[in-house]
Amino acid sequence: MDLAHRLEPARYLVMGMHQSAKETACTELLENSTLIPKNLQDEAHSEPFLVRTGAQSFYATITAKRQSFLRFDPGCMQGATKRAEALMQKLLDQDLKPGYTHTWEAGSVLVIDNWKMLHRRADATKSANRTLYRVSVMEGTA
Repeated sequence: MDLAHRLEPARYLVMGMHQSAKETACTELLENSTLIPKNLQDEAHSEPFLVRTGAQSFYATITAKRQSFLRFDPGCMQGATKRAEALMQKLLDQDLKPGYTHTWEAGSVLVIDNWKMLHRRADATKSANRTLYRVSVMEGTA
């Protein structure tokens, strides 16, 4: 999730490829509803994570009542308890297949509902450099 380190993350992402090569890594999308199996939903709702954002870090859970999004970014979220650390590892260890894989070409654009879809760059070990532009669109409710 982009901007998971904000109290209210961006609602939409608009990504555009300026320059790419044949070997440019794809972007993979996964519906966030498939990330958390039923047996881990209670933990996702109750286990606290420290969301690091510099001086304004805060605690949050992955899911919450009256929250329209699933907060998930292992880069800025650290389990505040052993159970939260274990939950993050269980989620990361899953072998989830993307629901959509976007192959980039120069001039292509991808619009993502950041509250409903998780995204990541596919394996980039054989990928050429790329120039990708990204615009975050906020919901405006906070």
